[in-house]
Amino acid sequence: MMYSIVIPVFRGSETITILFDLIRKSFEKLNFEYEVILVFDGGEPQSWNVIKSLVEENPTLVKGIKLSRNFGQHNATICGFKYVKGDFIITIDEDIQHHPEDFKLLIEKQLENDYDLVYGNYLVRKHSFFRNITSNSLNLLLKVGIPDLHSNYTSFRLIKASIAKKTLEMNNSYTFLDGYFSWITDNVASVNVNHHPSVANSSAYNLRKLITHSINIFLTFSNFPIRLITWISATLTLFSLIYGGYILVRKFLYNDFVSGFATFAVLGSFGLAILLFSLSVIGEYIFRISLKTTQRPNFNESEII
Repeated sequence: MMYSIVIPVFRGSETITILFDLIRKSFEKLNFEYEVILVFDGGEPQSWNVIKSLVEENPTLVKGIKLSRNFGQHNATICGFKYVKGDFIITIDEDIQHHPEDFKLLIEKQLENDYDLVYGNYLVRKHSFFRNITSNSLNLLLKVGIPDLHSNYTSFRLIKASIAKKTLEMNNSYTFLDGYFSWITDNVASVNVNHHPSVANSSAYNLRKLITHSINIFLTFSNFPIRLITWISATLTLFSLIYGGYILVRKFLYNDFVSGFATFAVLGSFGLAILLFSLSVIGEYIFRISLKTTQRPNFNESEII
């Protein structure tokens, strides 16, 4: 078997050489064939120079792909899938928070039951305090919004190449790689791995990017916001029917309302309920249309070495 290691690179000038050496030592122990695919995602220019040096020094082991601009980590990873030769793909971040010594754990878990996808699950996350809070909050929301998503999803994954390449056929208004995998297969497992402090100076994700990422995931991959409006409108419709019925009965039995109040109350309550319900139905149609309309490419390569 051959393993392809796909690494999206944004700020990797100080880490990817170290990471490559760790990968090489890991596979010397595992005794499998391997290759490393480095996808430069329009970050610091020096990172591309380091990638070119690695390719020149290891032409049979390393491929370098330069994207024409920043397309995001998930799109850069999918680009790497296009160029792999291995039977299996391992995705790993550039900052060495995932350690290649844990490749063995992913491989052993996959072989247990021929899983399509195995996630590395962090028992203790070594992110900053802020990043841990935002990541945990997003994970809780995604459990509700995308129930098919594996609960232990991370960017440290082992995937069958045949499964990973299916994502090349997907074009959506926003790319969420693990959302794609949840659509393709449910033959998924996870294994506990170590999570290390980042070697990089800072995370490429700031508060604005994390919020934008979360909103895009929900608007693109989850119908939960629309369903929430539907549930609320259905509840309001029920209460409106009850309240409207109460107003009509009291009008006929006691006729103790101010002139015009009964008409206003009934029309207002029914009108609000119908309006909200209509908006939720329209939202359901828009959600389905949005899944089919965009045909933008996920990435564009400017140089391959």
